[in-house]
Amino acid sequence: MKILFLILLFTNILFSDAVKVYLYTPEINVNNFKSLKTSFDAYLSAFGNYEFQPFNDKETFEKYLKKTNSIAILSSWHYREIAKRYNLEALLVAQRKGYITDKKILVGAKNITLKGVVTSAYDKEYTNDVLSNITNNKSKELSVLKVPKEIDALMSVGFGMSRFALVSKDSFILLQNINPILAKDLTIYYESDPEYRTILACNEIDKEENKLVDIFKNMGLSDNGKNILNMIGVDKLVVFTMQNLKNRGEVK
Repeated sequence: MKILFLILLFTNILFSDAVKVYLYTPEINVNNFKSLKTSFDAYLSAFGNYEFQPFNDKETFEKYLKKTNSIAILSSWHYREIAKRYNLEALLVAQRKGYITDKKILVGAKNITLKGVVTSAYDKEYTNDVLSNITNNKSKELSVLKVPKEIDALMSVGFGMSRFALVSKDSFILLQNINPILAKDLTIYYESDPEYRTILACNEIDKEENKLVDIFKNMGLSDNGKNILNMIGVDKLVVFTMQNLKNRGEVK
């Protein structure tokens, strides 16, 4: 009987549906989805029947959020857009270099007019939305050229391949540190308000989902977990509280 019980238990674990974590963010240009999924799956499987599923398409990602008990990792920009529609609640927020917020900036050579090519590593919809907001709709003469990474966007301006780059302020500070000669010829034309970094959110949460949230919360405490989080531009995930929203004036 004991052997039969163990066989049934193993079979149930083997064929039961894994609890899945879905990821999509227009701010992360993932070069190797297979490597990202493999790394996260290997880490999460040590704690239970969990699976990581990244997407590079916004519509496909949102289709999966229609399921109950969904856990999603997404940009704060996307979260604001769909949170009510899919009943999402932000539970964790990404932290990098000690901060849970970042700014987007439009950088260019000095003394030029707002027209021409702007390079961006972000999704085109997101890029256009940010440009429109930070320039107060003055960006209509800019055409977007997508590049693999933010540092590529900055380098393209430095070498005259584009007039502007839309990047995070983090990336511009990095350029100032690694290539101060190139950075000194660039200036910030527009800067966004601080925005939350990547959000981990759920629409309904039970025992398994709650356990998985705790796994992500502790992920940045180990070297292996930290290395995997760095693949999506995160140092660690910390608890997102109502106070975070109050500080931004999003709730009263």
